[in-house]
Amino acid sequence: MIKKIIFVTFLFFSLNSFGQDINELRKKASSSSDSELVVFIQKAKDQGLSLMDAEKQLILIGGKADEIKKLRDLWNKKLPKKSETDLDDSNKIESQFGETEGFVKDSLSKDIEDEVKRFGSDFFKNKNIVESPQLFVATPSDYRLGPGDDLIINLFGASEITYSVQISRNGNVKFEKLAPVYLSGLSIRSASKRLKQRLSKIYTGLGSNNQIEKVDLELSLQKARSIVVNITGQVEAPGTYTISGFSSVLNALYAAGGPNDVGTYRDINIIRNGRVIHNVDLYDYFSNGIYPNIYLRDQDVILVKPYEIETELVSGFKQLALFEIKKDEVVSDLINLSGGASSNTYRSKLFIERFDDFSQKIVEIDEKDFNDTKLNDGDKISFKEINSESISGAVKIGGAVYLTGNFQLENNKSVNDLINSAKGLSNDLLGDNAILYRSNKGLDNQSISINLKDNNDLSTQLFENDSLYIPSSKDILFDQFIEIKGEVNFPKEIDFRFGYTITDLIILSGGLTPYANKNDIRIFRNISKEGGENVTEEIIIKLDENLNPNKKIVLKPDDIVTVNTYPYRKTNKFYTIEGELALPGLYSIKNQTYSVYDAIKDNVEFLKSSSTDGISIVRDSIRIPVNGTKLISQGSNSKFNFELVSGDKIIIPAINNTVVISGEVQQEGIINIDKPISAKTAIESVGGFTNKSVKREVYVEYQNGLRKVTRNFLFFKFYPRVFPGSKVVVPEKDENKDKTSVGEIVGYTTSLVSIIALIKSF
Repeated sequence: MIKKIIFVTFLFFSLNSFGQDINELRKKASSSSDSELVVFIQKAKDQGLSLMDAEKQLILIGGKADEIKKLRDLWNKKLPKKSETDLDDSNKIESQFGETEGFVKDSLSKDIEDEVKRFGSDFFKNKNIVESPQLFVATPSDYRLGPGDDLIINLFGASEITYSVQISRNGNVKFEKLAPVYLSGLSIRSASKRLKQRLSKIYTGLGSNNQIEKVDLELSLQKARSIVVNITGQVEAPGTYTISGFSSVLNALYAAGGPNDVGTYRDINIIRNGRVIHNVDLYDYFSNGIYPNIYLRDQDVILVKPYEIETELVSGFKQLALFEIKKDEVVSDLINLSGGASSNTYRSKLFIERFDDFSQKIVEIDEKDFNDTKLNDGDKISFKEINSESISGAVKIGGAVYLTGNFQLENNKSVNDLINSAKGLSNDLLGDNAILYRSNKGLDNQSISINLKDNNDLSTQLFENDSLYIPSSKDILFDQFIEIKGEVNFPKEIDFRFGYTITDLIILSGGLTPYANKNDIRIFRNISKEGGENVTEEIIIKLDENLNPNKKIVLKPDDIVTVNTYPYRKTNKFYTIEGELALPGLYSIKNQTYSVYDAIKDNVEFLKSSSTDGISIVRDSIRIPVNGTKLISQGSNSKFNFELVSGDKIIIPAINNTVVISGEVQQEGIINIDKPISAKTAIESVGGFTNKSVKREVYVEYQNGLRKVTRNFLFFKFYPRVFPGSKVVVPEKDENKDKTSVGEIVGYTTSLVSIIALIKSF
């Protein structure tokens, strides 16, 4: 009997065809050895089948209890090492005797163990979050004004006028006929008071209580200035960041990618003028929704230190993750942070896997001690899950019967009683054998072969939690699909089911697109011929208006259905214009030679604040700089002009008179310019180079993304020009790089002497 397995192996795993007549299989099967059975088991495991699934296949060809027992014994003895894409532990599957919602486990489902995440890390990995601060909210009471802040001053009452001013680099705002008013460092309230006092010299009603003459003043922040903060320590991308002055510590941390694998979430330091002014606990936000309204100032330092205690919640909690714990926190605090225990857990005792010196031990904590027990770094914590598979006083049936599920044992003492309660065997019955799974109170699991035509087997007594599985033709289809692609709304692979038609497949894929050609739908089908030759058959189908095909074709496993495009379909092509212009939006590419110049000429209405120098094109995530000023003046023949393709994005930035200077300079910062200057001049304005700077590699990044580097000739350096909106970067010296050798110095000297001699000869 065992030799029948080899033939089944060939059919099951090579031809993948289970719809053949069982009697035919039996005729072709022969005896086999244990070694051949091992091959069968190995292939079954490679396909992701559980022991239960393999037993079902053996039962389908008439396997008896002794053969099933041999299969199970060999399976356990020869269990290979499982990969990360294998099914879960077979012993676990075996002990469950089927699934909660059926007896057959989906062979495609894989128990892939994901890497344990740190609690809160998903926030910083979410690319849909906008890290820029909300500007259309009330100005925080602790926000301090500074150079670069844009203010709106409204006077109303007896006099009505609105001033839009910006705090200068000196910290002042200017009004006609008044001396500059110094506002830097003041809160909104203090600044309002000072402005009211100074403007009362022009508007006498500001100091009056007379309702007729009275003038009120309202000060608001229109746009916050940019500030520079330093984020250091255990973050994903430490460095110096230029952010809005309205930014909170959470905005800044998001820009730096958040804490890394060892960075703390619970004790983040905000350092100002060399002193820690705040300690931020991000768990207050992640667990309780308390936003860290700590607003930053220029040159603040955010320090993320390594965590001290981190624990892992392994099972039985609503959130399974790595949680950071403070030194004074206990088990009950951790439970609260996780959201509590899950519903199917035993909550009276907690289990901790803990490293103790050179060994690992299990510590059991009673519920009464949750408020007193502290945790150690590396602890793995779990609640035990309650086994919910067993239902008291019940038996279960599934497969080829009309009613499946749990039935009362009292009324179903035998296999035959249970089948009758399930309204008998259905038409999809496959074979004469069934499997009775018995847990024996959770100890020694058993599987018993039942011959459905043997009255003695049908009289088999049932016990609590027995599960009877009757093989069905619907349940033996593993790893079989039909693919539909082309002009349907959701091209995809669909699990095969007997009886599927073209119309069914189109409906399951979301219907046809407007460009589908109903007269050209093709089915590609593999056909095996005698001698092992495989050929592909192509079947062309036409559909009427109701999606009814002209041929009655029943689909088969591995069929590929293609819905072709309607002839002469013309695809629309579009491009996008974004940024500082009157009418941003989506526009069509009018012809094959439509260019950047055409797009700007046809659809771009520049504003006073638009920067033509900074224009750039984004194509396939690549930024292409364009000198817009020269392009506009030179026209379509300009070397900066090129043809657009569908999906291009034209970006027109706003005029930016600031220059960011970063890298190895004495003081990273931002300066204002109204005309081009040398990069060296810009660097000198922030204190000059450091002793680690590489002067010959200084570069300037312009507003449109173009970069220019310092040109070097002998000992001379020609620094690039810096325009408004640029960034000046001074690289750091590589300490490992070899210093200039004596030979190189002699070579440079010789070359220089030669050049001088050449000059003198003219």
